[in-house]
Amino acid sequence: MTYTIRQAAPSDIRPALDLAMRVFMEFEAPVYGPEAPGNFMRDVVTNEPFIKNCARGTCLLFVALDCSRIVGVIGERHSGEDGHICILFVDRACHRQGIAAALTERMVCALKLRGHDTVTVNSSPYALPFYRCFGFTETGPEQKLDGFIFTPMTYTPGEIWDVYDRDRNKTGRYTERGRPMATGDYHIVVHVWKRNKRGEWLIDKRTPRRQNDRWGGLWETTGGSALAGDDSLAAALRETKEELGITLKPRKGLLFRSDAREIEGHTWFQDAWVFACDGPAEAVTFQPGETCDAMWVSSAKLREMMAAGELLGYDVYPYFDELLEAYP
Repeated sequence: MTYTIRQAAPSDIRPALDLAMRVFMEFEAPVYGPEAPGNFMRDVVTNEPFIKNCARGTCLLFVALDCSRIVGVIGERHSGEDGHICILFVDRACHRQGIAAALTERMVCALKLRGHDTVTVNSSPYALPFYRCFGFTETGPEQKLDGFIFTPMTYTPGEIWDVYDRDRNKTGRYTERGRPMATGDYHIVVHVWKRNKRGEWLIDKRTPRRQNDRWGGLWETTGGSALAGDDSLAAALRETKEELGITLKPRKGLLFRSDAREIEGHTWFQDAWVFACDGPAEAVTFQPGETCDAMWVSSAKLREMMAAGELLGYDVYPYFDELLEAYP
């Protein structure tokens, strides 16, 4: 099944809420108290302030469409500093097609970009396995209120990335770090090489036993993914500041190499930057949990470390030999 997701236009709101009511009655109302359908109708489906806020974009509402037919909807209301998912419904005929996950990822990205570092939901019994699978965790026991049965849950979004097409054009969509990306979708990864006047390279050591990191304890150059809103240069400057406390000067940077890469279905644009940078390694400040040491090394020493397996390998730096030929 092919579907698209977009922020709801004003004309989408009524059919989207009708879908929510229909699916609510089919899958959730049977286990709720008799007053729940009326309360859901009042609080969501015919709630004029909520509907107006969705039309203005004050409250976010996204719909999934099969051609022009709305087959899924997710909506939120602010809850203090948190973003709160108040509805998530998918047409029965479209269950198990990935629509609920795609809608939730879209909402999580949007809420994170609006400054919400936590997303909450009061999950129905029916939706509880889905939210657990997505990554939400319970913050309290199951509760009963106004006929509803729900479990309060919370989720902390990761990094949010811009999604690019294969021609490196922004698609206007976003993805959360760690989520599978669709075929043909790319994000930007930067490598930031720092070289001083003596021709030495500043490398840093990844924190040992870094969570879910098979490269913990190895040496590397600064690197990371461009966040939503970053271009490649901005990402290079930000990553270096975050990981090493170094403020690089944009005019002293050169984009050495840019490649489209793919490994096991994961696709990204890999940009390798070289910056002129001087200063003692002892002045570096490390990002807790990310980096723990730094040193200046010659090109010859860098080659030795690569051969000895002390540096991230050619699978990460496929241009390594070319780089050192250009900067002997």
